[in-house]
Amino acid sequence: MKKDVRLYNVLFPLWMLLLFPVTWIVVIPGNFIIDSIVLIVAMSILHFENKKEFYKRNIVKIFGVGIVSDLIGSVYMLVMMIVFELGSMGDEWYTTVPALLIASVLIYIMNYYISFKECDKKLRIKLALTFAIATAPYTFLIPSRWLYNY
Repeated sequence: MKKDVRLYNVLFPLWMLLLFPVTWIVVIPGNFIIDSIVLIVAMSILHFENKKEFYKRNIVKIFGVGIVSDLIGSVYMLVMMIVFELGSMGDEWYTTVPALLIASVLIYIMNYYISFKECDKKLRIKLALTFAIATAPYTFLIPSRWLYNY
């Protein structure tokens, strides 16, 4: 059986990864650890019976959803900055907050329809909402001027 696992999550905005490729060393394991912790805590709070099996079956999907969602939010910020010349490296709230919201909504939707599709509706909502809130890319809100002193 061939297993295809892809690990591309984005803890920092895309521009940070493009400017500082070494951050991937921290970003990938950091996001996997955060997703794992959130899933383990959620399963404990929601009194799951087969935690280990559920974790194994879903963590890669959850991680992939986070990757895609954060990447789309990052692309939104880049488009606003480059194409529409709004903002500078994601520093303005009118580019970062919508990017954060886009990523959060996508985390909810994709987890609901992909990661937790085998769960009943009530549980799907709880889990998808938990991940949308707990794993949203809040680092989008870190001003780049803190890094560049401009």
